[in-house]
Amino acid sequence: MLLQRILTAIPLAALASWLIFFQSSEVLFYAFLVVVFIAGWEWSRLSGIAQPVLRGLYALIITLSTWALDTLNQGNPLVIKIVLGLSVLWWVYVLYRMSTRSPAAASDRLAPFKVVIGFVTLIPAVLALKHIHAQADGSVWLFYIISIIWVADIGAYFTGKRFGRTKLAPLVSPGKTREGLYGAVLATSLYSIAAAVYFELQIIQTVMLLIIAFFATLLSVIGDLFISVLKRERGVKDSGSILPGHGGVLDRIDSITSSAPFFVILLDWLVLHVGL
Repeated sequence: MLLQRILTAIPLAALASWLIFFQSSEVLFYAFLVVVFIAGWEWSRLSGIAQPVLRGLYALIITLSTWALDTLNQGNPLVIKIVLGLSVLWWVYVLYRMSTRSPAAASDRLAPFKVVIGFVTLIPAVLALKHIHAQADGSVWLFYIISIIWVADIGAYFTGKRFGRTKLAPLVSPGKTREGLYGAVLATSLYSIAAAVYFELQIIQTVMLLIIAFFATLLSVIGDLFISVLKRERGVKDSGSILPGHGGVLDRIDSITSSAPFFVILLDWLVLHVGL
């Protein structure tokens, strides 16, 4: 399983790096729209939409909505402030919800609430990633934002395998441990120090970046656990099967959907000083 995950991850990482470093923000955005369409298709399944035609329609609507908001944002930058702010509030609510309620019993019934929150979960992350890519040194910052999720996953995986004893959320994802979370935080902290050296950040900026990375790592775990809740309530192991060894697209971008909006807001405010 690990070998299969690695063999799938390598070309995905290469493709993502090529898009980030060698393509314009517009080209990158349209690549993101393809990801959103696939993720929307998978989300529709987790929401209880059974008919393929309706699932395709849902995926198309969520993709067109992403494009429309991006177009609107180009004429009124206040749009992204509102979208990202609402996204952060949404994930705070998700944290509260998951800490106070256990997952519902598995069911294949339509869940209208989940249909709606697909828009709140998927769209802000795409707008956030495009926004950061369009800034000065945006390609490198975007790579940092995405790759830090990979670093967190790697740190959590190997630390959890070696030292994992205490379950983090046994009712949601029995494989995750607190020790794995500690490993993820340590790995992303070291990675962020290296990033601060590369970007030649001042001491105060470096401290801020470490704080941002810490909370973004926690939020990435929340995103992962939230998709796990949806899968458990639907009675499936993976959101899809398009990525061998990984499952579906949602299984790969779950952490980004929760951490990217928060990351971008604070990077703009505390580190880049470009302002949203």
